[in-house]
Amino acid sequence: MNVQKIQTGPLSLYVQGEVREEMRGGHMEDRVFASTIDHLIVVCTDAVIINRVRRTLYLCRRCVRPMRGLWVIGGRRRKGETPLAAMSARFQRETGLVLPQERFVFLMVTEYLWQDREQEPADRGMHYLGHQFVVELTNRELLYATLHLEPTEFDRAYGIQEFTRDRLVCEDVHPVLLEIYDSIFSDAT
Repeated sequence: MNVQKIQTGPLSLYVQGEVREEMRGGHMEDRVFASTIDHLIVVCTDAVIINRVRRTLYLCRRCVRPMRGLWVIGGRRRKGETPLAAMSARFQRETGLVLPQERFVFLMVTEYLWQDREQEPADRGMHYLGHQFVVELTNRELLYATLHLEPTEFDRAYGIQEFTRDRLVCEDVHPVLLEIYDSIFSDAT
């Protein structure tokens, strides 16, 4: 049997044969996506930008549901993509930065059941499974990403801002962001 194992941290992806182009997921019309998310869990990849030396992470202000407010960079993983390939592609789409997949380090899997969503009917909510990655950027890359945030997803005027753990608590962020922070900087708590 021709099976390839692709390892991303503790995640194993087993690929039987080759992933052919016609097997890859593409763009889905809103009405089709809305129907799909009524029945399935959506798998996403998210990148948490960090500065290990300063013990900080960087967040953006997301404009679209289901995760409006302070959030990380990421998006839906498509059929046929490895977690790293998806992360690299979504990060490029949302920041304009082209980074090699090796720059993204797997952190954890998180799961969310949101009460609303962007697609109508918005009150039906969504169920997400998120592969969380960590990436460190140079000052130049961080500036570039800030200036090139995807305007349909993020508040460009807010940009990408630095957060200590104390600021995360003060801003009353989603609890998963504190869990992510604590996981990255485990000796900080």
